[in-house]
Amino acid sequence: MSIAEKCSIINEAAKPFGYRYDVIRDVLTSRTDAWQKDCGYSVLYDKAAPFFNMIFDCFRVYFNYDQKTWLIEFWKGQYGINTGCETGIYHTDGIISPDSYKTAWFKAADKNDYVDISSCLYDKGCKVTHMRKHHWWLTIFIPGRFSKPAGLSMKVTLRFKDFEMRAAFTDALSRACCEASFSGVYVNFTDVSFIFEHSKAKTGFLKRIFIWYVQCKNRLFCALYRFVTRPFGSTLDRLLYLYYYLPFAFNKTAVIKRYKKRSG
Repeated sequence: MSIAEKCSIINEAAKPFGYRYDVIRDVLTSRTDAWQKDCGYSVLYDKAAPFFNMIFDCFRVYFNYDQKTWLIEFWKGQYGINTGCETGIYHTDGIISPDSYKTAWFKAADKNDYVDISSCLYDKGCKVTHMRKHHWWLTIFIPGRFSKPAGLSMKVTLRFKDFEMRAAFTDALSRACCEASFSGVYVNFTDVSFIFEHSKAKTGFLKRIFIWYVQCKNRLFCALYRFVTRPFGSTLDRLLYLYYYLPFAFNKTAVIKRYKKRSG
C-alpha cells in the first residue's frame, strides 16, 4: 500500500479514540473533534491517571479573562506504552473563586477560543519531536518509547487572542512558580513561551511505590511492543501490523485517555 492508503486506514481506525496519525512526525496526536472534548476537565482525571498506567508531571495555570475562569494545563510523561506531552485549554461559564479550582469542572475551549499552541518535547535535553496547531488540546504521543517524567521537558509557545488574555496568563504563570519548575519565559506581543521542567507536587511513599510498579509495567509493555513489531521501522507500519494481526494490542495503544470518560 502507499503511505496515503496506510494513513487513511490508521486514521479511520484511530478516529473513535480521538486521535490521528501525523505522518510527518511519525506520532499520534489528538483531533480537534475528539470525543474527549465533551468530557472537559476535572482534577479527578489527573488523580485517576496512574490507575490507567499513566505517569506524568502536570502543571495547571488558572486565570480570569472575558468573565470566565480559564485553565491551561500542561502534561508530560509516560502514557502506557507512549511517551508524550499535552497542552489543554479549558474554562468555566463564569468566574469562580480559587477555593473552587480543585473541585470545579471545566469545559473544553470552544472553536472561537482555540489558541495557537506549539509544543517541543525533550528527553534528557535532546529534542524528540515538536508540533504546532490551532487547537484546544494539542498532544504528541510516541508509541514504544519509554521515559521517566523527570527526564522530560517541554517547551511551549502559546499565541493568545489578545493582549488582555496574554497578560492574564503571564500574571498567573508568575504566581504558579511554587507549583512547577519552569524557565526561559519569553513574551512577544501576544505570544508566551516557556520550558516546563518538572512539577513540584509532593508524592507520598505509597504513591511512589505504586508509580514505580506502574512504570515497570509500562517499560515491559514498551519492550513487548517493539519486539512484536520489530520487522518495521515506522510507527505507521507498526500500528498497521497491530491493527490487522493483533487488533486488541492496537486498541490498547490507541486508548490513551479513555480513563477520562470512566473517571468523569
